[in-house]
Amino acid sequence: MHRPLSLVLVTTALLGSAIGQSNSIPGVDCFLYDIDSPTAWGRQGPAHPGGEIGFTSANFICNSGTVEIPFQGAMSAAHPKFAFMITRLSDDRMEQISDRSHCKHAFGSLNFNQGPCTPCQDPNNFNIMGIGCFDVYGASTNANRRYLGPADEIDPWLGTWNPVGSYFDQGDPNVGPPQNTDGIRSLVNSMTSTAAMGSVKNRVTVQEQDLLVPNASYFYMMHVIIEGEAVGARDNNLMSRGLDLSWNGSTWNEANVGTAQSGSVLTRWPGATLNIAGNGNDDGRIAVAVKVTGPTDGRWHYEYAVHNIDNSRGAASFRVPVCPTAAIDNLSFNDIDDNGINDWAATVSNGEIVWSAPIDNALRWNMLFNFSFDSDAAPTAGNATFDQALIGPGAASITVPTEVPGNLPNVNLGAGCGTPSTSLWGNGLPTTPNPNYSMTIEGAPATATFVFFSFGQTNTVIGPGCTQYLQGATPTTYGFFLTDAAGRATAPLTIPAGLTPTTVYFQAAALLPNGPALGVFGLSNGLAVRVGQTGCP
Repeated sequence: MHRPLSLVLVTTALLGSAIGQSNSIPGVDCFLYDIDSPTAWGRQGPAHPGGEIGFTSANFICNSGTVEIPFQGAMSAAHPKFAFMITRLSDDRMEQISDRSHCKHAFGSLNFNQGPCTPCQDPNNFNIMGIGCFDVYGASTNANRRYLGPADEIDPWLGTWNPVGSYFDQGDPNVGPPQNTDGIRSLVNSMTSTAAMGSVKNRVTVQEQDLLVPNASYFYMMHVIIEGEAVGARDNNLMSRGLDLSWNGSTWNEANVGTAQSGSVLTRWPGATLNIAGNGNDDGRIAVAVKVTGPTDGRWHYEYAVHNIDNSRGAASFRVPVCPTAAIDNLSFNDIDDNGINDWAATVSNGEIVWSAPIDNALRWNMLFNFSFDSDAAPTAGNATFDQALIGPGAASITVPTEVPGNLPNVNLGAGCGTPSTSLWGNGLPTTPNPNYSMTIEGAPATATFVFFSFGQTNTVIGPGCTQYLQGATPTTYGFFLTDAAGRATAPLTIPAGLTPTTVYFQAAALLPNGPALGVFGLSNGLAVRVGQTGCP
C-alpha cells in the first residue's frame, strides 16, 4: 500500500525575511528562467559502459531586481557562480549521480533586451548586468575549463569567493610559490585544453553505468549564486529539467525531457513532501524530501533525500526522532561516490536514528544524499536535525520539518519460539473506526494456527525459549486460521466507531509436532494493538 503525500514546498519565515544574510544588498535579484542544451563532451576510461562522461548545459538569466549586478571576470571576486548537478529517479529514490563538479565563474553580460525581465537598462558595460537585462551562457561556454573552479572555494550563503590562492591563481598543474598566491591568474588556456585535460576533467562527471538503469528518469539542475542576494530573492535561482542521455554505439546523444522547473531538483520526486530550512540569517538552507510507503509486513518504508542548497558549513549528521520502542530495520545511506569507507554510520538509541559523517564526507553545498529505513512506527509530523560540520556563525544545528516515525500503533512485545517460526504483525493503523484493519500471520505453509487475545499483558514462560505474552492462564481465542502455500494467513479485526481507546494483546500459536510450547505449539511474537491511540507508547 502506498501512503500518498502531497508535494509541499514550505517557505519559512527565514525565506521571506527582508533582513537576509550579513552581506545582503537590497534590490539584488537574479532570475534563472531557463536551462537548455544538455551536452555530453566526450568520455574517458575503459570501454563503454565502464567509463565516465563530461557534461554541461546552458543557462538563461536576467536581472529582475532594482540594482545592477557585477559580472567581472576572474581574477575579480565580483561575479555570479553557476553550479551543476545530475540526478536519477529510480525505484522511487531521487539520488545524485554526478560528482560534485567544478562551478562556472561568469565573466561578463551581453545585456540583451529580451526574456521575461525587460526592458533592459543597458549599462554599456560588459562587466555589469543592467536592470531588466538578459544573458545566456551556452553549454560550450559553461564547459570552458578556464572558468571552472572547485565548489569548496565558494561560500554559497554569502556568494563570496577569494581569488587569491584559488585554483585559478594556482594553475593546473600548480605553478608553485609565489605565483600560486599572488592574485594573478595562472590557469591559462594551454592547461585547460582538451589535449591537456581530456574531455571530462572538471566538467560535470557521470559514470556511464549510472545512465543505464532501466525505467529510470534523469534530471539536470543548475544553481546561480549571486553575492549580496538576500535569501528571500533566491527561490528562482535553482532550476531543473528532464534529461535523456542515450548511447548510440560510439557516442552519447543528449536531449531535454519536458520543460524547466524552478526550485530544487527534489521537486521532481512525485508524491514526496519537501521542506526547507536554514541556520537563521547566519547560514544557508538544507532541503529535506521524504516519501513514506507501506505498511508492508508491518513496516513503513521511509525514504529521505537531502539537498544542501546553500549552507556553507555543511552537515555532519542527520538525526531523525523515532518512538523509543519502535523497530528499525534496513538502515541505508547513499552519497555521490562509490567509496564505502566514507559512508555515514547509522546508530539507533534514545529515541533517535543518527547518521554520522566521517571527517572527510560532510554534506556540503550542491550535494544530495539519501537516507532510508523501515519501521513499525507510522509517519507523523516532526523535525529532522542536522549538526553543522564546520565552526562558524549561527547555531550548531539546523532543524527541518519533515515526516518521522512518531506513531507506534502495533507494538512488538517480544520474540516467539519454534522452528519454523511464526510471526504476527498489524496491517495499518488501528484507528476508530477502521473496518479494514487486519493482522497477518506468517509461518509454515498449510499450518493450523490459533490467535489468542487478552486485555492485559504478562511474560510467562511456558516452554523452552517460549514466552506467553497474554494475561491469564487461558487466554481468549480470537480465531482459527490456516496458512496458505506461501505460509500466510490474514486475521481480520474490524474496529467499530465510538470505541474507547484501549490496548488489545494478541499472540498466535501454530500447531507444531513436538513444538516447544506444551509439546504441540510454536508461538509467535506478542503484538499489542493500540486501538484508537496515537503517538509513542
